[in-house]
Amino acid sequence: MPKNKQAYIRYRIIDASLRNKQKPFPTKEELIKACEVIGTISLRTIEQDLYDMQHDEELGYFAPIKYNKKEKGYHYEDPDYSISNIPLKENDLYALEFAVALLKQFEGIDTVAQFGEAVNKIEDYVNVRSLMGEQDMEQIIQLEQSTSRTGQQYLNLLLRAIKERKRVICIYKRFDAAIEKQYQFDPYVLKEYRNRWYVTGKTTTSEHPITFGLDRMLAVKETGDSFIMDPHFNASDYFKYSFGISVRNELQPEIIVLQFDKTQAEYIKSQPLHHTQQAVSTTENYSIFSIEVIPSFELKAQLLSYGKGVKVLTPEWLQKEMANEHQEALAQYH
Repeated sequence: MPKNKQAYIRYRIIDASLRNKQKPFPTKEELIKACEVIGTISLRTIEQDLYDMQHDEELGYFAPIKYNKKEKGYHYEDPDYSISNIPLKENDLYALEFAVALLKQFEGIDTVAQFGEAVNKIEDYVNVRSLMGEQDMEQIIQLEQSTSRTGQQYLNLLLRAIKERKRVICIYKRFDAAIEKQYQFDPYVLKEYRNRWYVTGKTTTSEHPITFGLDRMLAVKETGDSFIMDPHFNASDYFKYSFGISVRNELQPEIIVLQFDKTQAEYIKSQPLHHTQQAVSTTENYSIFSIEVIPSFELKAQLLSYGKGVKVLTPEWLQKEMANEHQEALAQYH
């Protein structure tokens, strides 16, 4: 049975090559060349693929692949055969249904619009409604939906600019600003956080990377000018200790120690706050965890959302800030 999705892709390529009427009877070498679009392929891999397509019971293709000595190549003994004709297993159908439901969330975004037809074809092939009877997929799986797509119209342009290293001009207005500003901006990476898109890069006047929210962009256009990316910038390293989208370049990550009550602790165990989360101790009434992050607005907002279910133990400055936030919130009700 294949161990990775690349094997499935190779099967599709081999299947298409064996059914190619314009170039019939491909050799092993030609099959290797055809499959190299997804990476380096060895002769042994192709031979194993041909065998699995013919004999692997769990795969279930039982492809009638034959070697033609006269033509010195492979073909299907049944000219009408294709692995695409093999009905999907029930588990495969459910997996595809779920994938289609996820993709449908992004159908209005330009960057994935090119896949719209493919998604519709998959949906038709799976025939969700027929499989589920009278039940609609939305009655079974409810996915989080973004209530606003403001700024997403710039995704295509920004993706192209990142890939081609092209500078853009953007007009940007912060939520707390009275007027907008214009920037010449070199985009490095796009990041999604809680149904909002952000782009990180450098302006022509900034020493450190800066992040803009796409929903606060009033306009973006290409300049035609190229830029050289900062060789020291690495997206994975840059966001390694970030909590949310904010990265204060002048700040270093800190160890934050948090005490959660018994109920909240179970949620934190099942879905950690951050990839650096560590369990410190557990008692009958609470659990203590630590995370290593750069302090941010998003961190404080997240902690405030737990109400009395969390207590900051260290650092002391964050403990005081959280206490002040709670006191000011309480004061609004008096």
